Amino acid sequence: MVRERTVTVMTAIVAGLGGGVVATLLTGGVHAQADVVTVRQINLVDDAGRLRGVLSGRDERGLASIAFYDTEGQVRGIVGTQETGSPVLRFLGSDGRSRLTAEVQGLDPLLVVGEEDERAVVLASLGGTPVLRFSDRQRARLQMQVGEDGAPSLDFLTSEGQRGAAVVVDSNDAPILTLYSGGQPRVVLGVIQQSAVLNLSDEASPRLVIGVAENGRSSITFVNENGEVLEEFPSR
Repeated sequence: MVRERTVTVMTAIVAGLGGGVVATLLTGGVHAQADVVTVRQINLVDDAGRLRGVLSGRDERGLASIAFYDTEGQVRGIVGTQETGSPVLRFLGSDGRSRLTAEVQGLDPLLVVGEEDERAVVLASLGGTPVLRFSDRQRARLQMQVGEDGAPSLDFLTSEGQRGAAVVVDSNDAPILTLYSGGQPRVVLGVIQQSAVLNLSDEASPRLVIGVAENGRSSITFVNENGEVLEEFPSR
């Protein structure tokens, strides 16, 4: 009899403890903890059950990424890393096309404003050289940069990617405008050592030089294909 009562009491105590543990779990008093959770993808949804974010080990773009969606189910933002190791930050328009992309290629930071397949502005530091480029359908048409010697330059490019015109202030602070044909300089206008100079060239070398020196002396010089002076006015 005593033994039966003892068993009954113990059973009641265990049941009470079990009920308490269950109640504690249901109310959130005890938290499960794991050191490592391994999954390929985690989907985030809002209160309405709509997909608003995806954490993926490898998404359809080949990125390890976190993607954010609008309420229409369209991707609007991506933070990720390419398989090459390059980090990427991308913002997209409501049409799903990229509008702003930032990434690091090797040691070179790169910012693209607009869609690279259409018209875009690229701001980059390439090998330590700051570059601002305006492109049309992945073809650069206008580029500004500052060289290692500190000389700023502005290049106007043809549809084939060749220079059409260039403006530079060189390391000696001389402003120079150059016009090109077929990638070759044909007209050079500048102020060099306090003299205004205009060079007209054929496809190989200057053929006509017009200048005004600092002292006001003007001259016109005709040059042959070997760089030899043919005529000079006024003559020396």
